[in-house]
Amino acid sequence: MTLFGELIAVFGQALLPPVVIAGVGAVAHRILHFDLHSVNRLSIYIFTPALMFTSLLRVDIRWSDGLLVLAFCLLVVIVMSTLGSLYAKLRGLDAATRSGVVLSASLYNALNLGFPVVLFAFGEDGLALAAVVVAANTLPHHGFGAYVAARGTRSRGESLLTLLRLPILYAIGLALAFRGFDITVPSVVLAPLELLAKGTIPVLLVTIGMELGRIQSSDSNRPDVWGAVLLRLLVGPLVAWGVSTALGLTGLLRSVVILQASMPTAIIPIVYAREFGGNVPFVSRAVVLSTVFGVVSVTVVLRFLK
Repeated sequence: MTLFGELIAVFGQALLPPVVIAGVGAVAHRILHFDLHSVNRLSIYIFTPALMFTSLLRVDIRWSDGLLVLAFCLLVVIVMSTLGSLYAKLRGLDAATRSGVVLSASLYNALNLGFPVVLFAFGEDGLALAAVVVAANTLPHHGFGAYVAARGTRSRGESLLTLLRLPILYAIGLALAFRGFDITVPSVVLAPLELLAKGTIPVLLVTIGMELGRIQSSDSNRPDVWGAVLLRLLVGPLVAWGVSTALGLTGLLRSVVILQASMPTAIIPIVYAREFGGNVPFVSRAVVLSTVFGVVSVTVVLRFLK
């Protein structure tokens, strides 16, 4: 099989199903005009915490490997944010746009898009490991993201309070506590949570399709947007590859962390930019472009991982 044929096969197996479901969400929102705020709240407060809790309970991973994943997430964010900051300074961008570049380059969509792609690429075992990445990423992504976006407009205390309202934190904490103390979760509690968890992937994909469908394109800072997109899609996978190698990650775990860190820009930077007075058109365009062209870059990354 030629390289092109292999790429098409990888795309059809791992990326086409998520793209189709997200497309359904985008079209449905255009026609039916859903209340996106309510849909997002369902995802944030019900479905995602259930998936995180059940995945972390069943994942077969040593504590030492979990710490390596945490180190991986921290190092990737540090390296990518440094590169984004350097690029913004070289381009002479204003403070709001500089924050947009840093957020767009360093925060990847490990949840809404990463979960489904990992599931289709590596199955349930890969999905459980992806939950470890998302858990390790919670503080770096949300804490760092809020700090960068709010720098100069909000206090650290206010940003931290926003973070502490996220139920995903408590789902992670409870799962780690149950594992650490070897406590068995009663089936009457676990069964409905697992049922909710099974619905998380389609809900996340439909949600990201709706979000992308409502983003308005803008010509503002077009060359600089492309710079941020290239940092995320081309440099991001290389940094992930290098960091995973330096930390000695191997096997399925290595493939999952690299794939997750190769995802397009997360949607959360738009939320932070809108909340804290950042350059919303810049970040929105970065999210759209990285997601569209990320279909190609992620396919290439998957080809080498498989």
